Amino acid sequence: MNDGYNLIQLKLLINEVFGVDNINLDMEVNKLQTVSEDNDRFMGLFKTKFNIDMNAFDYYEYFDEDEFILISIFRRVFRTKKEKKLLTVGHLLSIINKREWFEPDPDPRSAKSLL
Repeated sequence: MNDGYNLIQLKLLINEVFGVDNINLDMEVNKLQTVSEDNDRFMGLFKTKFNIDMNAFDYYEYFDEDEFILISIFRRVFRTKKEKKLLTVGHLLSIINKREWFEPDPDPRSAKSLL
C-alpha cells in the first residue's frame, strides 16, 4: 500500500471515531478534546486496521484519562497536569509505514520528511 492510500484510510478512521473532517498531517490527534473511551477506541482500531505492533506505546504519555470535574479544575488552577507528548497524523502515518510504534522525533519537521 502507498502513503496516499494509507493517509485516506487514516483520515477515514479519525473521522469515524472523532467526527473530525478537516484533517491534515500536522493535526494533533491527542489534542481534540475527546473522552478517553474515544481515544482508547481509536488506538485499538488503529492497531487492528493497520496491523501495528503497539507494544512500546505508552498510552498515558499521550492521552489523559477522564477526571472528575473538581480534580480537573484543581489541576488547571495549580497547573499540576503533566504536558502530554504530541501525536500527529503525520507521525501515525509514519507508524503505519513502519508497522510498529516508535516515539515521535522531538522536531516535528522531521516526520514530514518521511512522507
